[in-house]
Amino acid sequence: MNPVNLQLLRSALFVPLADERFLAKAHQRGADALLLDLEDSVPPAQKAAARARLPEAARRLAALGATVMVRVNSAPEHLAEDLKAAAQSAVVAIFLPKVESPEQVAAAEYLLEKSTAKLVAMLESPAAVLEATAISRTATRLAGLVFGSEDYCGLLGIDSSKAALEWPAQMVATAARARDLAAFGLPGPVSEITNMEAFTKLLEKAQAMGFTGCTCIHPRQVEAANRVYSPSTEEITLAQEIVTAFEAALREGRGAFALHGRMIDAPVVDQARATLARIR
Repeated sequence: MNPVNLQLLRSALFVPLADERFLAKAHQRGADALLLDLEDSVPPAQKAAARARLPEAARRLAALGATVMVRVNSAPEHLAEDLKAAAQSAVVAIFLPKVESPEQVAAAEYLLEKSTAKLVAMLESPAAVLEATAISRTATRLAGLVFGSEDYCGLLGIDSSKAALEWPAQMVATAARARDLAAFGLPGPVSEITNMEAFTKLLEKAQAMGFTGCTCIHPRQVEAANRVYSPSTEEITLAQEIVTAFEAALREGRGAFALHGRMIDAPVVDQARATLARIR
């Protein structure tokens, strides 16, 4: 299985493992990755059956060209068995929900000793956000962090559509990017599936905070996420111009210069190169 850079994933679409109807068309939804779900979308009585379905579903979707990941359960009675099934499946990453300490990530890594799958820690509570920096340093196979805004608001007893989530979202994004990890999340509700204009604005705010992509709960969200996390033609053209001009300036012995009314130096060039790295 080829390694996947999770920082390049613009959209990861949740797909319930309890329902074959969703699995059958999941690879046609345009998402950069499919996030097979064993947790919230699976009723308790169907957990075991969904887990048993994971290896074949992952194999089939991977054969169709999809990048496949899985979200396991956090409950102890399911976690170990979920991780065992994931380790035997064609998944490139395993999302760990309800992470609040580095020890939880380390324990999962231990159980995945023979797997090549990466780990993504989902930070979904005030306690988790306060531990974001420590969690980001945890394990060698940790590849990303997620800010879970809906669970976070649920624990605070507030409506996610009215909550002020800039601070916790920024904490998670900063902790992730400081360790060169992928960062998924929104500073607002993930549940918006009708008003795509409002959802797009949330995505733009998330990108400005340093998030690298978004987990999507509905196919409608995928197109918006892919669009926001892809550089526009104008952004690409300007980035190429900045890099070319900077290289020419260096040959002339200049480390800074003016371009289109803006001073350009090494940090600005780094931003331009980051834009070019996002071209798909």
